[in-house]
Formats: sequence, structure tokens, C-alpha cells
Amino acid sequence: MIEQMLQFNVWLISTIILGIVIFSKYVAKQTATVDVLWLIIFGAFFSNINLIPEHHEVLEYIGEWGIVFVMFTLGFDEDIERFKNGLKRSLGIAVIGAIFPFLAGFICAKMFGYSQSVALLWGLTMTATAVSLTMVSLKAKSLHKSQAATGIMTAAVVDDVLSLIGVAIIVPLALTAQKNGGEIVIEWSNIGIIAFKVAIFFTLVLIIGLFAFPERAPKKLNPKSTLLQKIDFYLTKLFLPISIKRFLTLYSGEFTPLIMVFLALGMGAIADIFGFHPAIGAYFAGLFLKKEYFLFEDIKDTIYTQSKFVMDHLAFTIFGPIFFVNLGSKIVFDFSIFAHIWWHILLLFFMVFIFQIASAALAARFTGGYKWHDSVMIGLGMLGRAELAFIVINIAYTENHIFDDAQFQTLIFATFLLNISVPLVINWWKPYYEGKKDLKLFGIKLSA
Repeated sequence: MIEQMLQFNVWLISTIILGIVIFSKYVAKQTATVDVLWLIIFGAFFSNINLIPEHHEVLEYIGEWGIVFVMFTLGFDEDIERFKNGLKRSLGIAVIGAIFPFLAGFICAKMFGYSQSVALLWGLTMTATAVSLTMVSLKAKSLHKSQAATGIMTAAVVDDVLSLIGVAIIVPLALTAQKNGGEIVIEWSNIGIIAFKVAIFFTLVLIIGLFAFPERAPKKLNPKSTLLQKIDFYLTKLFLPISIKRFLTLYSGEFTPLIMVFLALGMGAIADIFGFHPAIGAYFAGLFLKKEYFLFEDIKDTIYTQSKFVMDHLAFTIFGPIFFVNLGSKIVFDFSIFAHIWWHILLLFFMVFIFQIASAALAARFTGGYKWHDSVMIGLGMLGRAELAFIVINIAYTENHIFDDAQFQTLIFATFLLNISVPLVINWWKPYYEGKKDLKLFGIKLSA
């Protein structure tokens, strides 16, 4: 009776979830830890005692709104010039930081005696970085504007592209191999399609960023202008009647927060159409906004300050935390299976933990040129597993029955351990990162 009531009464479930959010924030303050950790833990706990459902479509969408607002707000706080510089340094981090967790998952699956197709899917679940989780954890420690945070975010954007390509290639490959008794056939058409979609998405994002967010009206075109200058002039002129600044200051900023929400969801929708998580599109929408766009006559920065206050609360106080409670609610305990697979979970967790931190940190140091304290933070920040893990698990377990119950729980619990490790390791590294403590390894000073 109670379960049926909870399944359909969205108001009661919403009240319980918001109660979990409030309690999590209180515990986080009392223990000087990050609230994301407690949101996931309490989400799992209350799901397993059936006080909140493992899945509720309405609340899932509310949580997705939350993570879109979180990423929009983080992009809004970022400096676009620093982001561009960070992106140039992050390719090696993303590539190396994706390959080694994939290998960890693949190797573990083979060690446990699973087929090659299953091992490919295990590797894929361990690939994509949960950047939202990391950035919220950094925000809680006032580190979200650090060099390391920029490195993590830019690497995660590239990582998301690589993961998308991985899904397009590996999932059909594994499904075909499973049906053909292990024979692997590569379909190059799938690779071509996904590469085309990636190129179109980032071209579209670049056009919107350059021309829908113009800093000033274009002046008269010089007759000796180059082709690129002509394109810039005419496209900026085309977008000027609907430029973002016009809407942000409409009616003295009365609708500014609404316009910002529209931008976040609109760019999220574009990302979703091309196969990316909506949060990636929302991040770019926030990244393109500048404080100067909010200035209007003699109002100074009032519109900017008030709008930022509204978006911060939507992202970090109300909607965003619901996403992490929902994430925790996916962890359903079955002790009869757990008793046989606990060592599988721990081995997979430690393999990915070591491979991910070491590979991303070394890549940040030697390919990105980051200092050691930034490199270690980047390695730690790349540790969480993204929604892609749950998507792949759902495809393999629920839709195609490639994973059995033991594999399902192994991957779910290992992902859970990796995610709750993120705020813990960031909290642990913060004093070393800020130079308040010293740490040396093999004679190398890792702390600031």
C-alpha cells in the first residue's frame, strides 16, 4: 500500500526528496564535507527502505533540469579565454584519461572469465567522466575557478566526445558479437555518422557563441576585408536583431532569469539532438555569457547580481541536488548476490581508481603542462563515472540481457564507490592543493 502510494504520489515523493536534500546539506555542514556525498548516500539508503522509488519519470526529468542548471551556472562562472586555453592543453588528458579506465574495466571482466563482447561493455561503462559531480564538489570547496577545475572541465568536454564515439562503435559491436557467438564485426558507417554529428554540433555551438552573443554591433565593412572578416560581419549583422544582450536587458532586466533558463534548456536541447548530454550544451550557453551583457543604463551590475543569485539557487540549492538523490536511488542492494561478488566490486573499483587518477594526472603534467598540484587534482577530479555508465548498463542488462544480475550489481556498486570517492578525495587534497600541507612522492613535491 505504501509502495503504491509512493509510486504515484509525486507530491509526497517530492517532499521526501527535498527533505533528504535539506538533511544532506545539514549533515555536510556539521561534518565539513561535501553535500553531494550525502545526497548520493541518503538517496541510496531511502531507496532501499522503499521511502523513495528507484525510478520516477517526473522526478528524473526534474533532476535532469537540475544538472542542466548546474552546468549552465558553472559555465557562467568560467572565463571563456581561460577555457579556450585549457581546451588546448586537455586533449592528452581526455584521451589518456579515457583509455586507461576502459582498460581497467576490460581487464577486470576478462579476469572474471567473461566474453570479449561483455568485456568491451565493461570497459565502456568506466570511460566517461562525471564532470557535473566533480564541478559541484569543487564548487563546495570554492575551487571551481581554479586552474585544475578548468582542466577537468575542458578534458571532460573532449572525453564526452570520445565516449559518444565509443558508444556508437562499441555497443553495436558488442551486441553483434553476442548474437554471433563472439565474432566481432566493425561497422564503419556508424563511426562516420557519429563523427559527422560531432562536427556539426561543435560548428553550431561555435556559430551561436560567436554571433548570437556579439559584444558589439559590427561597424562598416572594410572593402579590403578578408573572407573570414566578411563572414564575421554578415553573420553578426544577421544575428544582431535577436542578440542575447537585447533579451537579457529587456524591460530593465525583469525577465533576465527566465531568459537564462531558456538559454540553458535551449542549448541543452541542441546537445541532446546530436547525442550529447544536455548539460554539455548548457555549459556552453553559460560560458558564452559575459557580465557586460547585463549592464543597462544606470542599473550597473544589479541585473547580473540578482540573476546570478537566482540561477545559483536553482542549480545548487533546489533542482541540482535532486539529480544526485536520484543517482543514489539507483543503488539497490541484493545481499544474496553481493556476498559472492563483493571482491569483484572492490577489484574493479581499485583498478579504475588507480588507472584513472594516475593516467589523468600524468597526462596533465606531461601533455598539458600543469603543475603537480593541479595535475593531481585533475586526476582526482576525473574519477567519477558519468550517466553514460548507467546508459550502457541499461542497454546491456535491461534491453538486451547481456549482463546477468551479478555483473549488473558489480558495475553499479563499483560506479557508486567511484562517485562517492570524488568529494572525499577532493576534500582530502584541498589543503595540499592550497599549499597548507606538503606532500612528496619519490622526491617529487606534489603539493603547491
